[in-house]
Amino acid sequence: MKPPPPHPCKICQATITTRAEVCPRCRRHITNVEYTAHLLALLAAWDPVAKGFRCFYTGVLLEENDKSDPWYLAFDHRIPGKKGDLVVCARWVNSMKTALSDDEFRAVIIELDRSRKAKEPFNMAVAEFKYWKGPADHKPKKLPSLASPRLPEVGECFVCDRRTLPHSQFCEECRKIAFRGDHPHERWDPLKAAWDEIGQCFVCYITGLEVEIDDRKDPRYITFDHSIPRQAGTLRVAVAFANMMKTDLSEEEFWLVVGELANHFRTGRPFNRDIIKFQYWKRPRTPRKGGK
Repeated sequence: MKPPPPHPCKICQATITTRAEVCPRCRRHITNVEYTAHLLALLAAWDPVAKGFRCFYTGVLLEENDKSDPWYLAFDHRIPGKKGDLVVCARWVNSMKTALSDDEFRAVIIELDRSRKAKEPFNMAVAEFKYWKGPADHKPKKLPSLASPRLPEVGECFVCDRRTLPHSQFCEECRKIAFRGDHPHERWDPLKAAWDEIGQCFVCYITGLEVEIDDRKDPRYITFDHSIPRQAGTLRVAVAFANMMKTDLSEEEFWLVVGELANHFRTGRPFNRDIIKFQYWKRPRTPRKGGK
């Protein structure tokens, strides 16, 4: 069979001498699932001057070789779960966007920046959180018996100073929260620190919002976040959506990124990728196709 004449890659215009429509460089980023959507997203992200792909959300040139790099090329559904509407973005942005639509993500980032600078609680009205499903629903564990005859029959809760259960350190509500997950003793001090005596509620350290105690599907559902990823002694109470957006960032890194993204979204000013070193970023290295 006569070989095909050389022709340009549909995406980057590199010369191809096979019958393929895209070159090997571009093809390795495309999966057979949503093939056309991947191709169109790459085509939209291609910068012919820089000879690379730019992140849809930051405009920064993306890494194409090191899959453990936070700037590695990833794909995002602009509307979560909607097939055929893909954009190219940095892996860390894809993680931060979570289950938000494109419009919601931009609104939430801008509001996070505003609320922090104004020292006001986050305004939940900026986004519907329409596609939010909440953290994974785990089977509730049987709570241990904490009754101790050495404790008074009724006292003040260790966390909130309300009336305790008989011979216990906790009131009924705080006991349920403190023992929901693994390593419950690590939660006691963070819960106490998050308790707002005036509002009689727990407050998120990131957003200033009152946390939701019972409804796991609420974006404000109570979770625990390490302000420095994986570092003991840094656990704090956070609403679920903010905790998931923070990903593998320290508290300081998170606010640097939020501020830089907010300025980029508001003004179109170029995103400064040197604003953050991603000191705590830890994502598993994904093997290449056909690799180990």
